[in-house]
Amino acid sequence: MSNVRCDPIFSLHFLFPNGRATLKESPIWIADKMGNDLLSLSESSGFSKGMTTTKWIKYRRKTKGKPVNPVPLVTIRPNQIAFNAHFIASANLGHEPYVSVFVDPVQFRLGFKFDVKLPNEDAIALTNDGGPGGKGGKGRCVGAAGLMKEHPWLKAVGDINDARRRRFKPQWSGIDGMWVISLCPSFEHRVSDRSDVSDKRGIYRYKRGDEIVYIGRGQILSRLGSNERKAWDFETIEYSVVPDEEQQAKWETWWLDRFVEEYGKLPIYNRISGKRG
Repeated sequence: MSNVRCDPIFSLHFLFPNGRATLKESPIWIADKMGNDLLSLSESSGFSKGMTTTKWIKYRRKTKGKPVNPVPLVTIRPNQIAFNAHFIASANLGHEPYVSVFVDPVQFRLGFKFDVKLPNEDAIALTNDGGPGGKGGKGRCVGAAGLMKEHPWLKAVGDINDARRRRFKPQWSGIDGMWVISLCPSFEHRVSDRSDVSDKRGIYRYKRGDEIVYIGRGQILSRLGSNERKAWDFETIEYSVVPDEEQQAKWETWWLDRFVEEYGKLPIYNRISGKRG
């Protein structure tokens, strides 16, 4: 599989990680600064020589992109939890049609115990997963509407638009005797009246309409009352309660990095204030 890079001057270059491809045409091969072979489709061989100094923009797939290499994954969807075919195969779960789900809301974790027979009344039957496109496959899934209604932090993960942010690698926990995924806190609490803001600690973001204008961490109410923020223009506050300071810093950084990945810059008030938190 190749990576595609776009040049604003009407040409495309392709990076093949496994070596050069065999093509019917006669493309122009050039080398980038990292020593990779680039396949140029620009018409002029003389012009392509200068392409190595061009600032390339790598095309990034959005919500429908799938991992290049198959890895075990658990996906949180709206009202559903899906286990991909690679996870089912690698964990030898193809003949275990039931799963019991365990919740750790403090650390934003889910645990899964799979069974051949119905172990208890709380176990859920796995069904074949057709995926978002309904094409079928060897993956499995379970309905989770009731679970998400009871745990808004889980529903908030399922509502994330970018599917890549809803995929998690399961890890086997020998101590707990089950598969575990660690989720990202996803701002499940939402208030529009500042008097309703929690005095707890965690990560939070300010929004103006659908635009995220600030992402921070710490004591949510006291940070809101700081002098510099009284003139900030935003309408709603969304937050997740995260008591541990190291976890606050971890997840604030994680969400800021995701924002920069998507928009190429920090939220406006993160840029203006020149700091985080």
